[in-house]
Amino acid sequence: MIKKQFTSNARRARNIIWNAAGDYDFEPPFMAFFPNGAPDHYYNMIIGLVRKWLDIDRIGRFFDSYTSDRRSDEFDEFLWLGLENCVYEKELVERPVMERLRRQRAEQFYIEQANMSRQQMEYQSMPVYTQQQARWAAVLGKHLPVMSPREKRMHEALCFAGDLDTDGLLQAMSEFLMTFFKYEVPRGAVSHPKRGGLLKSLRGGHRRKDHFLVRTGTGEGDHPKAVTLTHDGLGKFVPPTQEDEDYIRAVFGKSTLPESETEILNIDICTGADANCRVWVTKGEEPDAAYRDAADIIARRRHQRELNEKFCADNRAAVRSAVKSLSSGMETVFESYLKHLPEPSRAGRLAPEKVYRMPVLNDSKVFTKDGEETEREVFIDILLDASQSRMNSQEVISAEALIAAKSFAALNVPVRVSAFRSLRGHTVLEILKDAGDDDCRGICGYYAGGWNRDSLAIRLIEHLDDDPHMAGKQRIVLIMTDANPNDSVPVAEAGHLLTKEYDGAVAVSATEDAVRMLRSKGIMVGAVFHGNSSHMGDLHQIYGHSCVRIRKPSQLSQGLCDLMLMLMSRR
Repeated sequence: MIKKQFTSNARRARNIIWNAAGDYDFEPPFMAFFPNGAPDHYYNMIIGLVRKWLDIDRIGRFFDSYTSDRRSDEFDEFLWLGLENCVYEKELVERPVMERLRRQRAEQFYIEQANMSRQQMEYQSMPVYTQQQARWAAVLGKHLPVMSPREKRMHEALCFAGDLDTDGLLQAMSEFLMTFFKYEVPRGAVSHPKRGGLLKSLRGGHRRKDHFLVRTGTGEGDHPKAVTLTHDGLGKFVPPTQEDEDYIRAVFGKSTLPESETEILNIDICTGADANCRVWVTKGEEPDAAYRDAADIIARRRHQRELNEKFCADNRAAVRSAVKSLSSGMETVFESYLKHLPEPSRAGRLAPEKVYRMPVLNDSKVFTKDGEETEREVFIDILLDASQSRMNSQEVISAEALIAAKSFAALNVPVRVSAFRSLRGHTVLEILKDAGDDDCRGICGYYAGGWNRDSLAIRLIEHLDDDPHMAGKQRIVLIMTDANPNDSVPVAEAGHLLTKEYDGAVAVSATEDAVRMLRSKGIMVGAVFHGNSSHMGDLHQIYGHSCVRIRKPSQLSQGLCDLMLMLMSRR
């Protein structure tokens, strides 16, 4: 419901927020829209009131603090119900009309539900839906829905009091997540940020050094802090050094490209927002044994592979069913939009080069018609975000990529699967499965850690065009992403003392440019979105309408088919 947005409806939403806040000089970090894309007047007003009464920047940071958790979408919905009650009570004293506006929004909720399709209902989170029902039923004086004792306590807890200030509200939000979901919010998301950050960055001259750690755990979100990126120092940007390259080689293995070719790539694509960065292409070889932490890194990566393989084995029936379903759906897409191979016929389109066969060979099959066989002249690149934010979903992402690869392979469509992450100024592209590999088990080597410089990874995938299976084929790039590009290396601007961090609007714009560049080369680009609702606006800014959202693995088949249908219909 609440998300960032950059569509044409954003202007109306912004005006509502600005009017409620009484402040026209800030960019709203959230906006609210109905499923049909129309601005939600009441909730946009609530966002404006959050700005008016509370510190919306700190609240935004609180929301950002749990984006790596697989339940983040539900957390968003629950907490906005709490925020709504808090600012409603604050504003009601000054603006009695709030009561009528709130009742209208409650009535709109029931109209929405009556018009919701079956598929939309399936995508709903039932715990969230129950709390929404309870909230709006209470507003209208209706009987509350049937709820368990835990759900009743949640309903009461989400009525955040109107006398709370920002500190009290953040504490209430933190306690809600701990009480009902056993989720501990990082301390920095609740406490007030320390001052002096800008001054510290101007004074310092130390090099940022990221250290790569791989989580060990179940992938179910039980180790929210197990993958960390640490900074030895903050300060002015320093381009990657030979020491950094040695570190990348030691951790990820040698580059599959010759040194001269890698240098040419760095010159060609590390430009603009990605200037002063480097690229590294590998096939996931084990770290250099001579490196001091190699044994630990090898053990952790092997353990994650075992977890991925075990997840697929434990869900073997579901994986097989998903492969079968996706293959069938893709077959339909290809049959509908790809070229049918012609076959000889006694009627149809005349083939002039065969006309001589009628009088000479008494052969009447000098016509052609569309045959049953489809010419699948496509090459699929599946690109997986393998950054730190994916750490609690490694097994699921690995399984989904495996299902997709096996489905395309079953239709004799060449598919390459790669994972990307950034570390120490290097964007590392790890090829998990080459197009010529019949064995897809390499995909189980997927592991998460590091940052994600999406713009550079997308530019890099375009230059990996030497695969023999790609010749003469339409390239399609499918990116599994959370639409939240973020890297420790800032955007260096010539002639400027200060740099811009590679995150937020800056990173989104750079990634949008990279996608636009690929499409200008005739490459189709689509996104499979696993991420927080707050990044839906970024998703659409980057990929336009060529994207689908997957909330759980069972939706992968339909989502990928829908995405391929969108892409192929524009061919």
